[in-house]
Amino acid sequence: MTTLSESKPQVAILGARGIGQVHARLFQKSGANVCAVLGSTMRTAEQAAEYLQESLGISPKPFDNLERLITQARPDALSICTPPECHFQQILTAFNSGIPVFCEKPLIWEKNLTPETLEDRLHQLSRYQKKNLFLNTCNAYFLEHIIKKIGKPSSINSFSFKFYTQGPHRGKDIGVDLLPHGLSLLIYLLGYKNITRVSQKVELNSYQCQFPYGDCQVSFDFQERDGGLKHLAFSINGREFTRVQKGEGKTYKVFLKDSEEGREIETVDPFQIYISRFLGQVNSENLEEGEKFAEGVANLRMMFQLYFGYFK
Repeated sequence: MTTLSESKPQVAILGARGIGQVHARLFQKSGANVCAVLGSTMRTAEQAAEYLQESLGISPKPFDNLERLITQARPDALSICTPPECHFQQILTAFNSGIPVFCEKPLIWEKNLTPETLEDRLHQLSRYQKKNLFLNTCNAYFLEHIIKKIGKPSSINSFSFKFYTQGPHRGKDIGVDLLPHGLSLLIYLLGYKNITRVSQKVELNSYQCQFPYGDCQVSFDFQERDGGLKHLAFSINGREFTRVQKGEGKTYKVFLKDSEEGREIETVDPFQIYISRFLGQVNSENLEEGEKFAEGVANLRMMFQLYFGYFK
């Protein structure tokens, strides 16, 4: 790998189509160099590399094999944007090489995942001493920003999170896609607590669930529709904050509208914040190894409980 103090951190994007293209743009914008892309085939990898060259002026080397990518491109970090069923083996490979990981959510996932398989996967990853990993649950930054602005209530008895996107998932798979975001806000707000029951409502384009989290009643409302409404809002004790975007392209600005005071609080792109924080860790000589990984593990375990209704 490169010596970080002497050059830009070198980042490889695994799965550089779709959300991977956004990762590439933001990593480059944050001061990294996208040195390589991984595709499921050499053809898709070359197409992704060509697109990044034409659209962003980035010149990554294409690969269809992760081990070969690590050996030849020598990245300082990996950004995992592949389907969730690929995440486990790719994180394992990264940890084997001591390479920090920025991973799309969920941390790992498989169809028909069992408690035994889940814990076996997590045990295999947890045994590594060097496991610097950020899970991309960046919307938690909105809650972090609001609490810094208005303070945290002394007691929290209700929390809700609404997230409507134009994603491709349907039915319960919407929960696989969006539950990690809701849970990341919950962890930031109230820490780690045990979930003992859940009520769920699943339709073709929506996934809803309600459950107690300590003394707090939680409600998640997720929707994904092609061409549908984009909407993000959360409420604490009934006080709602709604994401508002003004402008488009590179000049847009993001605000959170406060239902109680009627004002708009300016914020920044949470995705950019998380990538910048991750690169700060990559560049640090004192990596906070395991802290973000532990958060990702807790997020995954709670997601598994809610999705499958599995409670000890």
